[in-house]
Amino acid sequence: MNSQLSELQASLRANADRVRSLAAKAGEPGMAARPKTEAWSAAECLAHLTLSTEGFLPSIRSAITEARKGNLNAHGQFRLDMLGRILTWALEPPPRFKVKAPPALRPVTSGDEAAKFLASQDQLLQLVSESDGLALDRMKVPSPAAANLRYSVWSAFHVTAAHQRRHLWQAERAAGISQ
Repeated sequence: MNSQLSELQASLRANADRVRSLAAKAGEPGMAARPKTEAWSAAECLAHLTLSTEGFLPSIRSAITEARKGNLNAHGQFRLDMLGRILTWALEPPPRFKVKAPPALRPVTSGDEAAKFLASQDQLLQLVSESDGLALDRMKVPSPAAANLRYSVWSAFHVTAAHQRRHLWQAERAAGISQ
């Protein structure tokens, strides 16, 4: 596997490990507790991340299929596009500013949000593996947050990882667990 993809997978696996640790340390009461009335609980942060990841999965899967059909091959030295660079920078924790989640990505919890997150993360990791050998910085997908925003699959992977780190930072604080 390409070294850039290996590094990306390591980053996504580290996020999954943080979720496992958070759920184990906080337990159900800690995951459900909101630090403030208007703030999200750790469980709500994970539900939001699951919705966001699941929003990307079909378009990334489709882009991979189309790239394979069109022989859109490459073996690395991928670069983030401008939107990917901006979003990745803006989403890294600690948050520089707040942005309201679009209605489709607002969390509704229904139990064991950590397991749901981990299942979506497994699917994302599988797509990273399946994308090896493709020109990831030339394949475009829409953002699950705003369909009029399109960026490369490479950027989508990095934006997703940064978005996860941001909300895991938030979730850990909501549950009273510092990383």
